[in-house]
Amino acid sequence: MAVIQPVLKPAPVVKAGDLTREFVEGYSTALGDPAWMVARRLEALRVFRDTPAPNRHDELWRRVDLSTFRLDVVLSGLTPANTVLDVKRSRLSAEWSRQGVIFTSLETAMKKHQRLLDEWLMTQCVRLNDAYYAALHGVFMRYGTVLYVPAGVALDKPLRTTIRMAPDQLAGFYHTLVVLEEGAKATLIEDFASPTGSHQALYDGVVEIMLAKGAELDYVNIQDWGRNVYNFSTERAKVGEAATLHWVMGGVGSKFTKSLIEADLVGPRGTALLSGVYFADTRQQLHYDTQQNHVAEACKSDLLYKAALRDEARTVWRGNIRVFPGAQKTDAYQANRNLQLSSHSRADSIPGLEIEADDVRCTHGSTVGRIEDEPVFYLESRGVPPNEARRLIVEGFFAPVIERIPLEETRNRLLEEIGKKIG
Repeated sequence: MAVIQPVLKPAPVVKAGDLTREFVEGYSTALGDPAWMVARRLEALRVFRDTPAPNRHDELWRRVDLSTFRLDVVLSGLTPANTVLDVKRSRLSAEWSRQGVIFTSLETAMKKHQRLLDEWLMTQCVRLNDAYYAALHGVFMRYGTVLYVPAGVALDKPLRTTIRMAPDQLAGFYHTLVVLEEGAKATLIEDFASPTGSHQALYDGVVEIMLAKGAELDYVNIQDWGRNVYNFSTERAKVGEAATLHWVMGGVGSKFTKSLIEADLVGPRGTALLSGVYFADTRQQLHYDTQQNHVAEACKSDLLYKAALRDEARTVWRGNIRVFPGAQKTDAYQANRNLQLSSHSRADSIPGLEIEADDVRCTHGSTVGRIEDEPVFYLESRGVPPNEARRLIVEGFFAPVIERIPLEETRNRLLEEIGKKIG
């Protein structure tokens, strides 16, 4: 049977001359950046201008249709005034502050914690040359969350940030930097959302997570951008010896999303548990590329991403487990489950293995299917209306992942958004 592939147009290319040194210097000066930050932005500009724009000839981008996105228009109108984000953070207790915990904005960290940013900000985890949009983020990053937990300090309550874009906003560049020293423990929940505006908007975010020996982090990232937002993110965690990362992702918003999510197990006996739920409707496109990199021996990674889609929406998950030479005793698993609620929707699920060691256990699986008639009939026969029956089935499908979110308020909000999508 012949398979007809959609014709995908390449992403618009921003010409090198569209962003100049003078423009970036003026942008940085208007923000009141210190001299070292101006220099870092200019270095990011150099990398961005030297980096080819992604196009459909790249394996990671060949299923992407950005023919209607005008990045050149967005960038030509950028000023500090139209990159404003409304950011709120939970309060850090005085006891934790006395123990050396830092939980603050990126703007404050630039002034008060330069040494921390010099060491960690896009230097050891996500780097400027990692991706086209990572370099662009380096040019314009303005807001962000910085969490630093010293060795041996355990935070027994979750920290939370909420990030909002206004409907008339042109762009947002948010940076999350988390550093946990040896034996530290923390939970961080980030909630991104905006109403739908009348013009195209760009969100370009970066997440950097560094866990030292024996550290433990629960990180939750929920995205509900307006349907005018083109959302690009580069997210990476480095998991040290005997450290544990539990990373939960939720995606329900945006017009288009392309997220590069990576866990690097760089110390022996490290663990990375990656969970995700995403729901696309109308003509949304949600693309997630995940990478589980086993660099050290005796590490474990386990990924479970679940998607639902309806109308003419499209989702793409492309996952890969890579086992480096010498990473013996690796235990890695990845699974992607897709629930189609419309015959016009499309889900692409592409697992992959790249193994360069001989004493490992690596498995993967993916499924795409529809709601079966039997459970719907069962619920309807007991008086449950058809839409309510579908909602219960979809919530049950997502439940194993949503239950892993540590804050009830966040769980309920995500369930509410999923309910709206079901109709």
